[in-house]
Amino acid sequence: MQIKKDYTREQIVVVARGIFLKKGYAKTSMRDIAAGVGIGVSNIYNYFKSKDELFRYIVTPLIAELERMMHDHHNMDSQEDFLNYATGQSNMMLGDNVKEYMLLINNHRDELKLLLYQSQGSSLENYIDTYTDECTRIVLSFMDELKCKYPTCSAIHTPFTYHVHTVWMFSFISEVIKHNLSADEIHKALKDYIQFEYGGWRTLMNMK
Repeated sequence: MQIKKDYTREQIVVVARGIFLKKGYAKTSMRDIAAGVGIGVSNIYNYFKSKDELFRYIVTPLIAELERMMHDHHNMDSQEDFLNYATGQSNMMLGDNVKEYMLLINNHRDELKLLLYQSQGSSLENYIDTYTDECTRIVLSFMDELKCKYPTCSAIHTPFTYHVHTVWMFSFISEVIKHNLSADEIHKALKDYIQFEYGGWRTLMNMK
């Protein structure tokens, strides 16, 4: 029956997530997962072709959200919001970004733990580095477009500046998760982080 098949698939995902979180990708076996679900190892392969495919399936919602954020934050539509906030004309962007990061952490806490701490040995073990490189490329293009549209802005042409900025974002999220902050503490820390971040961009880009 389809309902039973869907239930079994969901059970595999739930059990695998728990074991991956506890042991990490490299030390988890399909046998561990099968035992946790209460099915034979061969039965898992009816749903997932490999351990790596199962791991990627679990983390995919997080990756999709990170990719969306990377592109949404650095397109032509977001330039007006960025300038309005950076020049002090609007505070809406601060609130929107705090809310967005709160949702990312609250909705994908386990997946963040898996990607940040437990992905060694999987095809996603270098995902953060790949994401950082792509984000650096997109931000450089974003800043070039911003400079053309608003000549008074100073365009930053130091790729490593953007590289470090993206690494800092993941480090911040990692520390928030590691220290099990309350929702209120996360909200306050995010507000400080984003205000500090845009204050830095304002200075670097010579925005008054």
